[in-house]
Amino acid sequence: VFGNPDKKIEHGGYGAFTMGYTKIDDQNAMIMGGRAGWLIDHHFTIGLAGYGFFNNVEKNDSQDPYYNRTLAGGYGGLFLEAIIAPNYPVHVTIPVLIGAGGATAQYGSVWDENYWQSYNYYYNSDAYFVLEPGVELEVNILKFFRIAFGGTYRFTNGINLSYDYYDADNNYVSEKIDTKAIDGFNFNLSLKFGWF
Repeated sequence: VFGNPDKKIEHGGYGAFTMGYTKIDDQNAMIMGGRAGWLIDHHFTIGLAGYGFFNNVEKNDSQDPYYNRTLAGGYGGLFLEAIIAPNYPVHVTIPVLIGAGGATAQYGSVWDENYWQSYNYYYNSDAYFVLEPGVELEVNILKFFRIAFGGTYRFTNGINLSYDYYDADNNYVSEKIDTKAIDGFNFNLSLKFGWF
């Protein structure tokens, strides 16, 4: 499928929209983003990729009738991808992202029982290095359109964040977040459009 009978090196490129599921700070999270790259001889892509993520955790306790914690952020950088047997209708790709990102921890509190008054929000942020290798199964749908699905693993050098707030007695509280809260598996679906 879509072969290259004259054996000349060919060049192409594609852009992709990616969405997926991951866990951030042990909570379910959505991840969305994209990638764009230069495709060399159907077998190797070099380009850029970027993704954003967020989770939302709502909890209840006796002192604070409603509050939520959110850890959100994004990352991006250099994107490399090896493509194994690209002329087969179904084949394997090995994507790798090397870059950096940032994350923000937010604590939001409502002190009124109707949940719509007296909001207090506290934020802090940190940056990190990221390496994300993976394996995907790619399907040739049309000459200009492919679908890929698979998994990656996000390694970081760690974050230094906490959920900071004042409790109902006006005491300052700082709840440390695990330094590896952003590390973990992604399960992705990518829609790719371009010249393959």
